[in-house]
Amino acid sequence: MLEVSHLCVRYENRSIPAVQDISFSIGHGEFVVLAGDSASGKSTVMQAVCRFIPEIIPAELSGSIRIDGEELVDPIDTARFIAMVQQDPETQFCTETVEEEVAFGLENFRFKEEDIRRRVHEALEMVNASHLTDRSISTLSGGEKQKVAIASMLALDPRILILDEPTSSLDPKSVAEVVSAIEKFRAVRSMTVVVVEHRVREFIDMATRIILMDRGKIVHDCTAEDLKFTGICKSLAEARSYPKIVPREGTVLTISHLDYQIGGKKILDDVGLTVTDGAVVALMGENGAGKTTLLKHIMGLIKVSSGSIEFKNHRITENNPVEPWILGRDIGLVFQNPNHQMFEKTVEKEIEFGPVNFGTSMEEAENAISSFESIEGVRRYVHPQCLSFGQKRRVNIRSASAHEPSILLLDEPFAGQDENNVSKIMELLANLQRSGKTIIVVTHDIQFARGFCTDTLIMRHGRVVADGPIERISEESWQDLLPKGGKMDG
Repeated sequence: MLEVSHLCVRYENRSIPAVQDISFSIGHGEFVVLAGDSASGKSTVMQAVCRFIPEIIPAELSGSIRIDGEELVDPIDTARFIAMVQQDPETQFCTETVEEEVAFGLENFRFKEEDIRRRVHEALEMVNASHLTDRSISTLSGGEKQKVAIASMLALDPRILILDEPTSSLDPKSVAEVVSAIEKFRAVRSMTVVVVEHRVREFIDMATRIILMDRGKIVHDCTAEDLKFTGICKSLAEARSYPKIVPREGTVLTISHLDYQIGGKKILDDVGLTVTDGAVVALMGENGAGKTTLLKHIMGLIKVSSGSIEFKNHRITENNPVEPWILGRDIGLVFQNPNHQMFEKTVEKEIEFGPVNFGTSMEEAENAISSFESIEGVRRYVHPQCLSFGQKRRVNIRSASAHEPSILLLDEPFAGQDENNVSKIMELLANLQRSGKTIIVVTHDIQFARGFCTDTLIMRHGRVVADGPIERISEESWQDLLPKGGKMDG
């Protein structure tokens, strides 16, 4: 059905091709997982298959891509056969509301109005997102946006469905829902599915094949059963090792009775939080629980309308607002979407952005730049938009901390990261904590929260349902974060 022959892709300003002479074929009805470390070339291959490369994303491409023997070179023609949910769902949104977005492709392919309504309803129902139908996309959480992007592609009923990291921003319950929906849809429609994923174990039981990439090349192409016996996925089951994190004395941040609502819907409901100096706090809860909204309040990106936030010599209330550029000297924020905070034309300038604007020492920035070059094998003069999604995230963390703020806020920093780079980020966070920073991390990773963090705060429907030191959080509270019958790793 899909045949890729001798595919090579090289991005502008990169001496080494991102994809190096790979060939593979995928048959009708297969469920293939394309796996590999961050920046191994997985997303690039699928963008080439959809003809986003080179028609939309500039890059040199050679080789051939055929569907049923026919070579398609135009992305519009290709879209009649192949639908792709991209790693960053926001890059494919074209409308303002959820219903309009799911209907967008159907309208462009001139489906009948009654068919459009039916397909929109069915697709949203499949990913358990029917309640979002009338919502504005701009008000959705990252996980909710991911569900909408998946629904918009499912509605097209394509012959080949490609999903690039479809679970990266989802809470454990939503992961189970989406995985189940994909498998049901494939079984009913006899659809070919390709999933690009770090979390191979989420799909290994339903996959017919695993294609493993490393540095732009295919290193393994085998059945899921064969992969289990090769030991390649052994690291997924291994327990992580965690550094010892010890908080210091004193309180650095206090939040009291914080409320926030949009259009009559409460997003934050009487939220309270006390953060100790040097703590690493895991902020957890289902998609749409209010976690990102809470971080934006702390950063000053959303004005306090009810309640208060106390930090250093600031007491922020509705009548006493503080602008984010003032708070930004002492608070760094890593956004959920790394593309939302890329301002410069080189990695070097991106990491230097904070120190230059706040007039702080450049020493920490230079150390961060040198570290990135050494670990990633990427020169400082590369444009940030040429980096992989995971590499952009790691630039974000260095950029947000280079001006040495006392508090660092991170919104799902492990999304799009392979296990090796999760370990690198944890090491980076541990070093930042030891250097005097207090850290608040939005995460769905229970293993990370219990093994690395000193405290946690669990939210549900805008309210705090559990908080305190990790050892005081009940097993019931942890279990409530999982789907029914789910088990915790580690």
